[in-house]
Amino acid sequence: MNLILEKRKTLLLITLFLTTSLAFSQKKLVLLSEHQGPVITANHADVLASKNRSGFETGQVVKIDGVYHMFVNEMFERPHRDMRIAYWTSPDAIQWKRQTTLIESIPGRSPSNPRSEVWVTGVEYNEDDDAWNIFYVAYRAGDKDKGEIERSDYEGKVWRAKSVIKGKQGIAGPYADLGIVLQPDESSQAWEGQQAVATFNPYKVGEKWYAFYDGHNYIPMGPWPIGLAEAPKLSGPWVRLSEEYNPVPIAEEFAENPQVTELKNGDLLTVFDSFGDQEIGYSLSENGVQWSPEVRIKIQTADNIWADAGDHAMRTPLCAIEEDDGTFTVIYTARMNVNGENFYAIGKCTLGWK
Repeated sequence: MNLILEKRKTLLLITLFLTTSLAFSQKKLVLLSEHQGPVITANHADVLASKNRSGFETGQVVKIDGVYHMFVNEMFERPHRDMRIAYWTSPDAIQWKRQTTLIESIPGRSPSNPRSEVWVTGVEYNEDDDAWNIFYVAYRAGDKDKGEIERSDYEGKVWRAKSVIKGKQGIAGPYADLGIVLQPDESSQAWEGQQAVATFNPYKVGEKWYAFYDGHNYIPMGPWPIGLAEAPKLSGPWVRLSEEYNPVPIAEEFAENPQVTELKNGDLLTVFDSFGDQEIGYSLSENGVQWSPEVRIKIQTADNIWADAGDHAMRTPLCAIEEDDGTFTVIYTARMNVNGENFYAIGKCTLGWK
């Protein structure tokens, strides 16, 4: 009986996958323009003033009344270890000003410290409580005495924080923690592995909220799949979609930190960290549940390659903002070499439909 059910599930996923693929087979994003070099690098005045040694990784950019608002992780000492969540603004997505630190991690990475890293992954305005909500993931370190990998992240928990100041003008914070919305529990699915829950990026379809979340298995080493959770409200309660849908078949091996944009025609676009030299991935959906197979797009051309080569050098797109002219502003993080050391800088490019 289990074999029959598994075959039915496989056939259903294949059918959904092919249907969605055909629906979007005529759409293709292309690189229209790119900023020459990073827009924020190691010599930026605010990077120096805030003593940000290693750069940036994960976050989200939103545009409100012509102003770009960036919520981003700063790796102020060791890359991917010493973390804080910062808030930056820009009038044009090129000239950026650091405004404040929103959330700090708790120093001292260890198996007993559940907030040794904080990774902001989602920013949404919550009409129900007339306030901005940010979602971030906190981990503990691996416990070698239990056979875990010390340098790896375990048991990710997704926190929701709310702006203290009501209204859209409260986007700058401060933010107060409201609690955990998704974490490892009896509903966890086998594909999520030891890292999950990783990433959390909510988006609304009709009256329902969905959110991409990541998972990864360290032992034995597995791929980096993504799944979906759903909720009646942004505040929750959040529950995982069944394994009939999860993991979502967007990429075969690797997809992280998907950011979702609701397009003007009602469709959905997600951009995410993928494999490939100076490449990101994207996928499309009509209903927020079935997504097309990933397409990778190179976002740095031969005369402007400043990011390192390698699958994990081009890091995370923070947005794909649909502008008034139909193009998409993409802000992203990428690793580069600065005076012999790695620095994860912020880049910008513009995409459009072919």
